Amino acid sequence: MLPPLRKRWRFTLPLLLLTVLALLAPAELGTAQAAASNALSLNQSSYTPGQNLVATYSTTQVSSTNWIGIYQSTVTPGSSASLKWDWAPNASGTVTLSTSSLSPGSYKAYFLANNGYTPVTTPVFFTVVSASTTSTPTSMLCVGQGTYAAGQAVSASYATASPSSSNWVAVYPDTVTQPNTSYLSWAYAPNASGTVSVSTSGLAAGNYFLYYLANNGYTTLAKAARFSVAATAAGPNLIVNGDGECGNPSASGYDAVTLPGWQITGVPTVVGYDVGSGFPVASTPGPANRGNQFLSGGAVGDSTLTQTADVSAAGSQIDGGGVTYNLSGWLGGYAGETSSATVKLAFRNAAGTQLGTSQIGPVTASDRGSVTKLLQRATTGTVPAGTRSVGVTVQFSGVPSRNASNSYNDSYADNLSLTLSATVPAPALPAPVANAVPQFDHVFFVMLENRSYDQVIGQAPYLTGIGNANVKLGQSYGAVHPSDPNYMAVAGGSTYGHVDNPMPGAIGALTGKHLGDLTEAAGKQWRGYIEDMVAPCNLKNNGYFDPDNMPFLFFQDVANNPARCQEHLHPVSQLWTDLQSTATTPNFVWFEPNTCNTMHSCSTATGDDWFKNNLPKILNSPAWTQQRSLIIITFDEDDSASGQRVPTIVLGSQGTTKTGFTSGTHYTQYSMTRTIEGALGLPHITQNDQYATPLNDIWR
Repeated sequence: MLPPLRKRWRFTLPLLLLTVLALLAPAELGTAQAAASNALSLNQSSYTPGQNLVATYSTTQVSSTNWIGIYQSTVTPGSSASLKWDWAPNASGTVTLSTSSLSPGSYKAYFLANNGYTPVTTPVFFTVVSASTTSTPTSMLCVGQGTYAAGQAVSASYATASPSSSNWVAVYPDTVTQPNTSYLSWAYAPNASGTVSVSTSGLAAGNYFLYYLANNGYTTLAKAARFSVAATAAGPNLIVNGDGECGNPSASGYDAVTLPGWQITGVPTVVGYDVGSGFPVASTPGPANRGNQFLSGGAVGDSTLTQTADVSAAGSQIDGGGVTYNLSGWLGGYAGETSSATVKLAFRNAAGTQLGTSQIGPVTASDRGSVTKLLQRATTGTVPAGTRSVGVTVQFSGVPSRNASNSYNDSYADNLSLTLSATVPAPALPAPVANAVPQFDHVFFVMLENRSYDQVIGQAPYLTGIGNANVKLGQSYGAVHPSDPNYMAVAGGSTYGHVDNPMPGAIGALTGKHLGDLTEAAGKQWRGYIEDMVAPCNLKNNGYFDPDNMPFLFFQDVANNPARCQEHLHPVSQLWTDLQSTATTPNFVWFEPNTCNTMHSCSTATGDDWFKNNLPKILNSPAWTQQRSLIIITFDEDDSASGQRVPTIVLGSQGTTKTGFTSGTHYTQYSMTRTIEGALGLPHITQNDQYATPLNDIWR
């Protein structure tokens, strides 16, 4: 499982602690030159506080005063005290340092020469992560505009995994932090997703919250949406979800989430202002009415968001000249990093021909004074005659020197707005993409490891042949590095804030629902099968058996329920037996090779051979030959060098899927979840899978 690729986390230690640590750190006495054979490595790439960091070193420049020190990732040795250290006096050896006093964040381990600060090797980056996030949002609420004219109804989009005919939304002054009977106006929000209109009649100019509340009560289902009422207001904002408030944000800031209303390239994300860890927070310079979250470039270099605004209703006015537009937004980045965001407009006629352009940004590090902040940018102009639509593109550009290594893109955007002086209707608020997935009797899902698209397609003969004969997804993307959070994403609709492989500590830690729960609630059967598990619900590593490759073990209602765990989690050998009859073949099957055959610990050829020897057992089973079955073969993450583009192969029985088809649609891990839900007639888990694009273009 590959190490996570993260941006730098930033923390400031109290001066007193730095002073104490400075007394403990070695003083600089000399220098040394790095040699080609010098080396430093760590036993892990991510630690929870208290775990031991074991550094293995070797050098040809042996000194009894060589040492290994831990520094925050942004600190240069000698400019500040080391946080932990110990001597490394031999030609080779190990040094063990506790992480118990390290706050969650990003660090570097340095191998330093002769009691000084000259590196013997390049430093090794690692992270310390906080205790597991055990829950994840399952509801969301967002408003269509930031400001409404007095008397104009507030339009809001809502979604939840807990629908009820008595769920409701209510308007309160923004001084109310706990909903009560003092609401000012309200309306029911009875469905799993939808839009609602709430009156502002009689409301004075000022700031308000819209709360999403459960079952005629005052329990909040989602964070409140902020809006303002003014004497007059501009026309509708033609950019949908330009503030990133619709959908669930990343709990860590480092993983991809579903962005309702946008088409994407790369792996952009949405980050909450409450995440911290160096991201913008509520007090960071930026928009006053910033809401709860903002758009970010994401974890693996350049990315884009695009959408199209329909302005044809104002066509005659536009053609007559004099219709103006106003484009504005808050753009920014982190400290001195050169990541930047740009918003571009393309004015197009009815045939799609571009008639003109406009843009705001980029906001550079120099513009920001090398400080983390968001700055407002705006531009106005005349809409070209003949315009019938306006393409909106948000370009998140990462640091060029880091894009090659698919590193974090610290460009941010919030409160994006496009208005016209002509009258145009407000765009529709985000709604889940219609699901065109046909119904299946069985779904077989398998997740392999750590390969980019080009490392499998064309390189693994059997899997390539299966893909060529059936369906390949040419633009399928992992959510995050490293592996385990991707398993959580598919099984549970969220990474639960994980940017680590949290075994064994996170076994039974997650409290949310998962695909097994949904399948069972629908009166259907599910099982997870994993190679070399030895016995049902075995939690102990054994050779190439790793329990974390079976994601249901992360969930409390499986791992902490021995009877349920033993019923549903089995060695993969049991799958070959269960396949003998349709009656014993579960409706939902998550099957998993061992870590050698997933390609994690062994070659692509080894994994390919495993499928050549075992996939025919499914293809020749009664569930495949007599019923409608679907197989999805995908990967958790790429090789950390391909922008998270992973291979995904899909095949369906009874002629359900296309043959020889390569899809160019952008799909994510949450698309896999949404497709499984659609195939088995299941509800959704979070807004990540609810709003994800299902595999709609692959069916006959």
